[in-house]
Amino acid sequence: MGTVKNTIKVYPVGNGDTLLVSLSDNQHLMIDCKIDNDAATNDDKFDIKEDLLSILPKDSDGRHHLDTFILTHPDNDHCAGFKDTFFCDDPANYDKDAKEPKAIIIDELWFSNTLFERFTCPLSQAAKNFKAEAKRRKDLFKSNPEKAKLSGNRIILIDFKDDCKDEGFESIIVEPGTATNVINKVTKSDFSIFVHGPFKTPTADSQERNETSVIMQLRFGAGNNAMAALAFVAGDADYNRFKRLLDERDDESIEWDLFLAPHHCSWTFFNMTPQAEFPEPQDSAIEYLQRQRGNGLVLASCKEIIDDDDNPPHHAAKQEYIGQIDESDFYCTGDDPLTPLIFEAGQNGFKKSEGSKAASAPIVINAVTDRAKTYG
Repeated sequence: MGTVKNTIKVYPVGNGDTLLVSLSDNQHLMIDCKIDNDAATNDDKFDIKEDLLSILPKDSDGRHHLDTFILTHPDNDHCAGFKDTFFCDDPANYDKDAKEPKAIIIDELWFSNTLFERFTCPLSQAAKNFKAEAKRRKDLFKSNPEKAKLSGNRIILIDFKDDCKDEGFESIIVEPGTATNVINKVTKSDFSIFVHGPFKTPTADSQERNETSVIMQLRFGAGNNAMAALAFVAGDADYNRFKRLLDERDDESIEWDLFLAPHHCSWTFFNMTPQAEFPEPQDSAIEYLQRQRGNGLVLASCKEIIDDDDNPPHHAAKQEYIGQIDESDFYCTGDDPLTPLIFEAGQNGFKKSEGSKAASAPIVINAVTDRAKTYG
C-alpha cells in the first residue's frame, strides 16, 4: 500500500466548501461537499467527482470508498451533489445502476441530531438526501446492529450522551468538547479530531442561519508531536461562536496553523451584517485570529474576492484577515477556479503543495468487509 501524505485538499467550488483530508493508511475523509453534476462537460468547472475517483481506493468489485464524510451544517452550498456523488443505500444493494455513475460508498457517516434540530431554515433537497441517508443508518443500527457495523452502513453521531434517547447509541457518539483519533474504525497515531461544536445550548445573539455548525480542530501528528499541524474548520459559524470558544475552551484546542475562513470569507466572522452598519470587528474575532501558531495560513473557499458589496465573500473581511497574517499566506480558491489548493501537514504546520493530486491512483482493496485487517 502506497504512502499518502497528510494533506488537506480544498476544491474550487465558488461560495461553498468541499475539503478532502488525506491521511496515512490511504484513508480519506471529506468535510462538506458542493459538487456540480455538469462539471464533466463544463470547461469552466473543476470535475471533483472525477478527481475523487482518481484518488479513492476501490474494493475488489471496483467500487470506490470514502472513509468518512462530515457535514458541518445543512446549507446547500455545503451538501450539494451529495446523492449524485455518493451511494445512498445499503452497499448490499449496489448494483449495475449504481456502478454506471460510479457512486462512491461512504464507509462512515458523521451526523449531528443537535445540528439539524437547531437548524430552523428550510432544508434543500441535498440536505434532505443527507438526512435521509443518516436516518437509514440510524434505523439500521437499531434494527440490525451487526449489519450497521459494516462499511457503507456505519454512522457516528456528534451529540451529547446525556441527551441520547436511543439505547445503545452512546457507543457511536463523539461528544463536542472531546477528541477522537478513530477514523473509520482505524485508530490513528498521526491524526485526531477535536470536536468543538455544536455547543449544547444555543449562543445568544447569533445570526439565525449561522447559529450552529460542527466546529473542529484537525490535529496532524509528525514525529513525536501529536499536534504538529492544526487546521480549524467551522462551517458558517459566526463571531459569537468564536467568542464562546475563547470563553469556554481557552486552551490548545482552539489554536490553529490553517484556518478556513467561516462562511466563505463573510463579514459574519467579524461582526453583524451589513458591514456598513457594523464596521468594527469584534474583539473576539481578532483575538481568535491571534491564536495562530507561527505563520498562520487563512484559506477562503469562495469566488474571487473583489472590492464590491458582496457578502460572502466580503472584501473588508479579507482585509481584516491579512491584517493578522502575511498577505502571501491568504489563499482564495476563486483566484484559480480550475485548480484545487492542497496544503501538506508537517513538523511545523502546513505548507502549500504545488501538486494537483492528494494521492496516487487508487489501489484495489479487499472486499468491503475485509479491508487490510483494519477495514470493515
